[in-house]
Amino acid sequence: MVDRVQRAAQGGARRRAGGVDEPRARTVDGRRAGRGDERRAPRQRPVPDTDEARALLAVAFRPAGVTVVLLSALIVVTLVVANSDLTGTFGAIAASWLAIHQVPVTIDGTTLGVLPLIPTAGMVWAVARGCAAVVDPASSRRHALRVIGAAVAGPLVVTAIALAVIADASAVIPLSSPNTLAAFGWVLFVHGLAASIGVTVAMWPTLRAAVPSWVRDAVRPGLRAMAAILGAGALVVTISLVMEWSTVGLLLERGDGVVGTLGLTILSVLYLPNVVLGAAAAVMGGTAQIGDVSVSVFGNVGGSLPPLPLLGAVPDGVAGGAWPALLVIPLLIGVMLGRDCGRRVAGQEALFTVLTAAAGAGVVTAVLGFGSGGRLGAFGAVELNWWAFGLLTFAWLGLAGAVTAVIVAWIRSRGAEDEDEDDAEDEEPHLPGAEEVPAIAAPAVEEPEVPAGAAASRVIEAELVDDTAAPAAPIAPQDTGVEADVVVDAEVEEDVSAEDPDSPADSGETPESDLPRRPATPSD
Repeated sequence: MVDRVQRAAQGGARRRAGGVDEPRARTVDGRRAGRGDERRAPRQRPVPDTDEARALLAVAFRPAGVTVVLLSALIVVTLVVANSDLTGTFGAIAASWLAIHQVPVTIDGTTLGVLPLIPTAGMVWAVARGCAAVVDPASSRRHALRVIGAAVAGPLVVTAIALAVIADASAVIPLSSPNTLAAFGWVLFVHGLAASIGVTVAMWPTLRAAVPSWVRDAVRPGLRAMAAILGAGALVVTISLVMEWSTVGLLLERGDGVVGTLGLTILSVLYLPNVVLGAAAAVMGGTAQIGDVSVSVFGNVGGSLPPLPLLGAVPDGVAGGAWPALLVIPLLIGVMLGRDCGRRVAGQEALFTVLTAAAGAGVVTAVLGFGSGGRLGAFGAVELNWWAFGLLTFAWLGLAGAVTAVIVAWIRSRGAEDEDEDDAEDEEPHLPGAEEVPAIAAPAVEEPEVPAGAAASRVIEAELVDDTAAPAAPIAPQDTGVEADVVVDAEVEEDVSAEDPDSPADSGETPESDLPRRPATPSD
């Protein structure tokens, strides 16, 4: 027994050594290896074609290239007109590129952090327009992300070159290198925001289906409210310039000639949006501060200002008692927002629409207020208390707009109810018995021809419907036994259903006359 077990074990070992099980093992291993290869195989991503690559390159470098060319021409012309040396031209171009993106620039130890907003707005418009030109509503999400990435990557490359140029030019001209992280952060924010706006506008017909209706309806009222806030600030600045025109004229005379006066005028125009934002912040109840000078509807603090003609519009001294009346402006803007939202949306969604529009306006005003401030050399900080500006905007628009939206929605509902009542009054009242009752009568219809055998059954149906005594059944023209039986059955049913006491069945008479006649036979 032991020998058999040993021989069986040796035979199995020889078979395994001989490779009997190898094909199966190879088959199993091959299947596993094949499945593993399929799982480990990387998924191929679509590669941009030639046209798409060309469009992405244009999005990445066209706005930056045009900006650098314009800056170069402007700086060279300015240096030539001023009879200045062209040694620091490249450093000035690089610093101007950073200044357009609100990156603080330090010149000769003086930090200039308050930068004009008009060049930045122009850059945002150019980038957004370029991105919208290469995207359509049918574009895929991958293509849209590539466009945004290209719009950000190109300016970042130009920023890196500008930082290197400034670091090299700092040895020749009194220009210090800015904070690298701040430089890349501002460029990323400006171009990312612009690219997102352009792509969103281009793909809005496709994206709007995924956006709630109360958010879509809040876009236009929110934009109108923002335009009204900025318009109020511009109106206040215009009135102040007219009232303080003598001071503005004295500041312009410090230009010492046509070139100097023209330079001060251009500089004032560039900084006009900054001053308008400061006036808007004051109108909303906030405070605009320029160094030691602060402006508010509740009181002003005087001090020294930079010799910029536009700043001549800043009122000096303590504000009068009529200044708080300017708070009516944000109240009216909130009422306008609530009216627009109440007309677009009814019910509870009107409140959501108002709050969404107010929140959007608050965020935009806070971002603009933050971008319009900064350090101004020896004069100190220029700021608008951007967080207070945003909160006050949201509060004014949200509260006044919500109340107005509720009132508008209530008026609309009452108007709808009145219209329904008027429509109900115009209709004739439904009174019982006032309607016409159609006469119950059998229509005059020509009877179709039927076989003779079906005549008796038709008489039965007529007698049952009318429930009255019917005349005697017609005599069948043929004397067949089958037809006579049918007629007799009809007479029996008629006698049972009829309730006329004068009928032949009640009088005891034999209805011989109703039987079919036949000729007499000898058996009769």
